[in-house]
Amino acid sequence: MKTQLPVVNVFTEWAPLKEVIIGSCVNFNHLKIDTTFRFMYENRDGHFKDRNFPWQIDPRYVAERQEDLDNLQELLEKEGVVVRRPERLDDVTEIKTPFFDAYTTACDSPRDMFLCIGDEIIETPPTNTKRFFEGYLLREIFMEYFRRGARWTVAPRSTVDQKRLDLSYWKDNVGKPVDKMEDIEPVFEIAIDAANCLKFGKDVVVNVGTKNQELGAYWLQRHLEGRLRVHMVRMADSHLDGHLVPIAPGRLLVNEGAMHGLYDCLPAPLKKWDIVPILDKSTNFDYPNDHLQMATNVGMSVNVLSLDERRILIRNTATLTIEALKKAGFEPIPVQLRHSELFGGGIHCTTVDVRRDEAIDDFFS
Repeated sequence: MKTQLPVVNVFTEWAPLKEVIIGSCVNFNHLKIDTTFRFMYENRDGHFKDRNFPWQIDPRYVAERQEDLDNLQELLEKEGVVVRRPERLDDVTEIKTPFFDAYTTACDSPRDMFLCIGDEIIETPPTNTKRFFEGYLLREIFMEYFRRGARWTVAPRSTVDQKRLDLSYWKDNVGKPVDKMEDIEPVFEIAIDAANCLKFGKDVVVNVGTKNQELGAYWLQRHLEGRLRVHMVRMADSHLDGHLVPIAPGRLLVNEGAMHGLYDCLPAPLKKWDIVPILDKSTNFDYPNDHLQMATNVGMSVNVLSLDERRILIRNTATLTIEALKKAGFEPIPVQLRHSELFGGGIHCTTVDVRRDEAIDDFFS
């Protein structure tokens, strides 16, 4: 007789998916561009100052993306996957703390903020002021999981005070060793997104592009000590899932454009894994100028969600990646998810895998 899985049970990115959270973008907004997220835009092209103006995504794009997220729910439920959704953000309200003022936004990309690993939910410390209270949109779901036996941890909360954020140019540090804890200046605080992490059984790979992220990785390493091993890499400004995603034991889907020259930064065991290399921007922008300058086209083709070791949900516009996956023996399932470039997240970003049918295993030995 098979033992029932814990309510939260995730160790990899590829085992059979049983339960997932899908984001919502109802009332997603960009009222007042977030200056605490400056490193993202400065690191991309150095023109953040040109974007610091009141701006909001066209409601038509919001409606189209919400329609696609709802259709994604329907698809997964037909596959027998339990789907949970954040609470609707009915009103955009102003946030004021001693350190910043901002406006609330919907939980469109829950993977950025919430890490399900083992039998635990971890809420990571925000790097973005408008997302400071985003966890409350999932509070009832997390409380249910907790009552049913899951661990629930909130990492030390960041103030998101710009003076405490490392805004240096991350590419200057690529390939350099991670700072020792004692060498990180006391002014910096813990601030890291859950999407900096990728799960490999007993091992977690965490990208650290800033000193705040280094502190976050050190916190996670200490928190998981004795249960999981944390490996820090310096490969991206923040999230790893635009560079690579593990899709089966010993196999990586890799964005060659982003990973060029960075393979030596991988933990030694991952250097032995087979790769499915792709170079597929997957879309042509057709937005007004004010939207165009906010969009990104980096890594959306590898931003996939595995149903199991063979079947992979992927954006239907990523035609070259779809063909590459077929040739590599996988079964890609094309899914429409419009405006990922504007919302800053593909299928992987807009989901959090809560339960997979698996036990912990060692894929690095």
